[in-house]
Amino acid sequence: MSDPHDVAALTAELASAGFLEESAEDLYENAPCGYFSTTPDGRIVKVNQTFLDWTGYRRDELVEARRFADLLAPGDRIFHETHYAPLLEMQGAVREIAVELVCADATRLPVLVNATLRRNEDGVPRVIRTTVFNAAERREYERELVRERERAESRSRSALALEHVMEGVLLVDANGKVELLNAAGLALLRVDASVYGGDVGSAIPGWNAIAGRVPVGEPGRWPAPAALPLGRGERELWVAVAGVDSGDGIVYTIRDITAERRLDEIRDDIVAIASHELRTPLAGVVGAAKTLLEREKQLGAEMKGQLLVMVVEQSERLTRIVDELLLTSSLDAGLFQGAEAAFDAAAVAERAAAVVAGARGVAPRLRLDLEPGVTANADPAHTEQVLVSVIDNAVAYSPPASTVRVMVHAHRNRARFVVEDEGPGIPLPERDRVFEKFYRLDPDQLGGVGGAGLGLYIARELVERMNGRIEIAPRDGPGTTVVVDLPLAR
Repeated sequence: MSDPHDVAALTAELASAGFLEESAEDLYENAPCGYFSTTPDGRIVKVNQTFLDWTGYRRDELVEARRFADLLAPGDRIFHETHYAPLLEMQGAVREIAVELVCADATRLPVLVNATLRRNEDGVPRVIRTTVFNAAERREYERELVRERERAESRSRSALALEHVMEGVLLVDANGKVELLNAAGLALLRVDASVYGGDVGSAIPGWNAIAGRVPVGEPGRWPAPAALPLGRGERELWVAVAGVDSGDGIVYTIRDITAERRLDEIRDDIVAIASHELRTPLAGVVGAAKTLLEREKQLGAEMKGQLLVMVVEQSERLTRIVDELLLTSSLDAGLFQGAEAAFDAAAVAERAAAVVAGARGVAPRLRLDLEPGVTANADPAHTEQVLVSVIDNAVAYSPPASTVRVMVHAHRNRARFVVEDEGPGIPLPERDRVFEKFYRLDPDQLGGVGGAGLGLYIARELVERMNGRIEIAPRDGPGTTVVVDLPLAR
């Protein structure tokens, strides 16, 4: 066999074998396309072997026995009469007309038809010459293109939907590599697209610690998600996570339940407070009342007075705790209502100090340094409530013989209230946390200071709703300085 790249040698070889000896008849009969001729009314008068092979008809079943339109599928017959034949008559030719032929075995063959109308010297139509190209593979290719486009559009819609799902969706392949992480997952886990293709354990911080505890179900069966802590350094992140094994990887859904977890902790805190903070004063009230009831005649006037004082003091303590819980609930629900007005900052601070001095009997310990003429613009009643809470805390947490200073002055465009004590102070990492709900520096009350841990939380919420700011200011040495800034009246 000659070298296929040597054209001259290949031509000689084909010629010697007779492959290049062609006749017009052979070219017609065995052309790579169907070929037939019809009279102007469509009756077939000549047809080549290729067309017969494709359609399965015998020559005598077509020649002078059938019209071209008779071979068309029903819908294409209508098209032939309304479009094909008139267009051919008008233009003299048609190109690339897609129709379906009904074969001898009743199957259908998609074809492309080209036709030319030949006329005599007088312009009278005499014969229509038609070539037919088998379009079965082309039709299947076109259908596959349509199917692939539909699949691509479906994947695109799925990807679009996935990007708008509020839960994180993570796909890890069989090798433990991150194959996909949607937008919600990237935001939740605080990572970026660089995690794609990386090992899931190193790409997602904390994943290795929880991977063994994540429930993974079979295809089509989602297990109940597990609530697990996902390590993020200082940031506490709790997630509800579950997976499904797809055969070549695992699809995980991840939902942030940190807020829900915190809510559960708050509920636990409320139960603890109800069992501790409410029980202590309630026991005092009940004990004093029962003693008065059962031993009234045996008790002297002085003892009766002491028991009544206990009832009043513990009842007031109960009332304060309940009021704090109710106000906290109101603030959390957004039901805070304040009456904004201009007021004398020094006068409000003086009233707040007097309330604490009267309740605790500590007037000599309070030192007031109040700049006159400072006019704040906020709710005076709630400002007084904030200052009472801050001053009361300062008295409670400082030594009995120490001094608590209450100051007021103008600072830039703010009315500034400052409360300083000589207590043990607040460690730097705790200075923001003391304003959290139910947070206590002394949760076991070893220092003997009671309370629900809501005073500073309420103070912060009230101050912020009055467009102000409250913070623990840094200072040298022991003690705590609380600063409250409110807008100045214009």
